[in-house]
Amino acid sequence: GMRLTRVSVAVVTDADGDATAYTPALNGMVRSVRYIKPAEGGLDAGSNIDIVTDKGAVVVWDKDNLAASAVIYPMVPAHDNKGTLVAGSYAPIPVCDERIKITVANGGNAGAGTFEFLIEGVAL
Repeated sequence: GMRLTRVSVAVVTDADGDATAYTPALNGMVRSVRYIKPAEGGLDAGSNIDIVTDKGAVVVWDKDNLAASAVIYPMVPAHDNKGTLVAGSYAPIPVCDERIKITVANGGNAGAGTFEFLIEGVAL
């Protein structure tokens, strides 16, 4: 079977409440994304996060007002072989020799947090 790799990225916002961070280049399927809020000094409750694959710009997690620790299992809408969306059908998000980009806005000055990805495949 395929192995899972855990990739953690710490973010700290600047004085404007913004941060940009990246995973290393990964290969596999994104199985989960977890935001871990520290006991003190975490991102502000009004934080807006955008997590996308760096090359393909596929949206992995787009969340406004990320106030507390959370985990998601992201997927994207699936298509048939004619390119038509299949209602109610979803597919995992692949990454191939690309980083995942994390952008934080409205995070407060020196807001911190960790984003943890579980990647299925040959991740690193």
